[in-house]
Amino acid sequence: MSFGRMEARRDSLSTCASRSVIVSGRAMFTYGWARRLAGLLASGLLCVSASSGLVAQEYASDATVGIESKLGETIPLDLTFNEEDGDSVTLRSLVKRPTVFVLVYFRCPGICSPLMHEVAATVDKMKLTPGIDYDLITVSFDARETPQLARMAKENLLGEMKRKVPPDAWRFLTGDETNIAKLADAFGYRFKRDKEDFAHPATVMFVSKDGKIVRYLPGLNILPKHMEMAIQDAAEGRARSFMQKIQRLCYAYDPEGKTYIVKVNRIILAVSLVTLSLFIGYLFAFGKKKSDPNSNLETTTEEETGIADGD
Repeated sequence: MSFGRMEARRDSLSTCASRSVIVSGRAMFTYGWARRLAGLLASGLLCVSASSGLVAQEYASDATVGIESKLGETIPLDLTFNEEDGDSVTLRSLVKRPTVFVLVYFRCPGICSPLMHEVAATVDKMKLTPGIDYDLITVSFDARETPQLARMAKENLLGEMKRKVPPDAWRFLTGDETNIAKLADAFGYRFKRDKEDFAHPATVMFVSKDGKIVRYLPGLNILPKHMEMAIQDAAEGRARSFMQKIQRLCYAYDPEGKTYIVKVNRIILAVSLVTLSLFIGYLFAFGKKKSDPNSNLETTTEEETGIADGD
């Protein structure tokens, strides 16, 4: 088992000229377990060794650029956009399961391309399957961009991925200013035109199949485990596996920092309960063995048999 070191991460917020810094704690771990009890105890001990990280966000001095959290609110699913082939489509027809939203513009000379490649790289590393466990939707917030440009961006990105993502599992949409503004406002996604480019944040957003906003993950360095947990949070009513339950025990979502943080108090409590249970079980088994009359009877019989044989 391994635990990645905590490190600072940098997130750009730009017209592609100016930047702001987001610092976040990272924790990456892998699990190896043979029994449920051993897995719980080992995972708890690993999580205790991690320090919790909070995201300190310093957006640009322009308050019109950044993220205003809208957790728990619902995006308007009747908004209409254009698919890569030019067909008009509503979000309601696309959001059928947990969905990952990424707002960018395809001509962006700065952080949009690194953000999209980071999402693609994270999808490559996750165990969850796009098109089955979740979908992805990339929306251009530049109303001047066309479906043809969206198609080219999609072909280039999906063509570079290791995992074969079904075209219907990751849509690239364009739209008019009205629908773009309504969607961005629903997410609390604030961007601003700067000449021919835009100042905007780099954030991935997660919604449930009903369009409810459940998570934000900011930055250009997305941990696969964090993205998996965000998708699991968006999957309302889905039964979690045993290891997913352990992850929920170890981590909790921090809505202010927009990241997952280690809950040390939960881990200490869990490890204490497991240790206490093992100790009580040992005492019970040891005490039962000492008080078992059949054990003494068998010992006495063996001694008597030995004496008789000696005679």
